[in-house]
Amino acid sequence: MGDESLEIERIYIKSKFQKHGLGKYLLKKALEIAMEREKKKIWLGVWENNENAIAFYMKMGFVQTKSHSFYMGDEEQIDFIMTKTLNGINVL
Repeated sequence: MGDESLEIERIYIKSKFQKHGLGKYLLKKALEIAMEREKKKIWLGVWENNENAIAFYMKMGFVQTKSHSFYMGDEEQIDFIMTKTLNGINVL
């Protein structure tokens, strides 16, 4: 995605700890780092069937911009690439 972007590689929270604000806290920290490094975008890949994660990222202002395939063993999977443009004001 280029030097002007920051990638969030993984955010996983066990299901019993979800819906307690931990994901939002971690995402906020990643956005703060991106802003400190003067990045213009932040992006991540999320499995196409992870509906909860996709809904969370959309709620946080991410949009699906691309997709790409990967293999889990012999099975092809699809990741959605989700991107958030940073404007320096109220990132969450």
